[in-house]
Amino acid sequence: MKITNAGIEFLEFNEFRNFAVDYDLLGSVSLSEPVVDKNGSILIKEKVAIKENILKKLEGMEGNYIPSFKLAMSKDLMRMLRMVLSKAILCRIEDRSNEFIFHLYEQNAERMASLKGIIQNAFYSKSIALSFFRILLSHKEFFNHLADFGLLSLGSVIQKQYGFKMVNRFSFLAGLCADISVSKEGLYKQSFFGSSLSSAVNLSLEIARKLNLPEEVISAINNHGSNGFEIPGVIPATVNVEDLRKHQLNQDLLAGSGMEDDASDDEEEAGEYADDTASVTLDALKIARYIMENLKTTTDKEHVSEKLLVMFTYNAEKGLFRKDLADPMINRFKEFDQAIKRIRTIAEIENKCKFPTSAWAYPKPKAAQILCKDKNYQCPWIVNGWDLRIISPQDPFGHIGTSLDVGTYPKCALEEELHAKIKYTDS
Repeated sequence: MKITNAGIEFLEFNEFRNFAVDYDLLGSVSLSEPVVDKNGSILIKEKVAIKENILKKLEGMEGNYIPSFKLAMSKDLMRMLRMVLSKAILCRIEDRSNEFIFHLYEQNAERMASLKGIIQNAFYSKSIALSFFRILLSHKEFFNHLADFGLLSLGSVIQKQYGFKMVNRFSFLAGLCADISVSKEGLYKQSFFGSSLSSAVNLSLEIARKLNLPEEVISAINNHGSNGFEIPGVIPATVNVEDLRKHQLNQDLLAGSGMEDDASDDEEEAGEYADDTASVTLDALKIARYIMENLKTTTDKEHVSEKLLVMFTYNAEKGLFRKDLADPMINRFKEFDQAIKRIRTIAEIENKCKFPTSAWAYPKPKAAQILCKDKNYQCPWIVNGWDLRIISPQDPFGHIGTSLDVGTYPKCALEEELHAKIKYTDS
């Protein structure tokens, strides 16, 4: 089977027959070019519905014709592609080993009722559907990674109703395509932040434009690395864009011209650039990137959701993610209520600092003390004579924010409020 931006081509009869039968396409698809014998005579005309009798005719004449079967991109074929792709993506939610995504979507029937339609409709054009069908068949593990990224991005907006057109679909597409250029040699399994993320994003943008994705999606992919987070102790991937460009899958994806594509008749895609939709799509993708990169590096798989939620909640309270997106997403994880409430309280108390960003609750996530990181001795909340000595450096909690160096720091009176509001009774 060959999948190009123009359609699907089979060079073997058995493969063509199995495809038509397995995907229940008999009677609903046709060929874009005729089947001819070795003398050039037409055996099966183009644009004639492929039925059981035609397959039997071809089977009986095998060896007497040129085995080239090019499927015309009909509505029925598009519907099949969209159903197959959405089924493969929905399987990622049902996989219990995919713990964070499973928790994000489980027991939320109100919002999930429309999930299948959102995902199917995301493959609204021939080039998008064919490109991801190619990835599904030839690079299944990479497809799963892209699906997970799309589900994480969608998961941050689907928890509530937004009145912005296409915000669910665009958020899903942004996550689905943000890493589309990094399949080579499992590069997508490595960490992306800083310059490695910027380099990978540049090529993903080229592919996104070839797929003729909406500008809101392209803008989100282009700008979602602006949080500038790093993961302490982790070396980011080394990205050579020219090597990636030579990778066969990327060459295939870059070869098509999305401008020649036709959108599905189901829904009009054209429209003016929507600022509200673009803003939510960008912030959803920032959240998805943060979660995805942390999931890659988490070794404690048993407690991955709790650890990640606590870090994510802290950074949301510190203003690094939009709370209208973050809070409904965080609230899906009811079993971690105590840990989430605790870290929200810690962030809330830190945010009361008279010199913003100076108050540092230590050690997180079970902080018992608050010190002044920037040593503002002129502050009226400094507790004189009770300086705290830090003997080992502290990484920024949640991999975004500021670190704490070894040294001596003044104690902050906000610690009294910390003790009043948080009681540590669990181990």
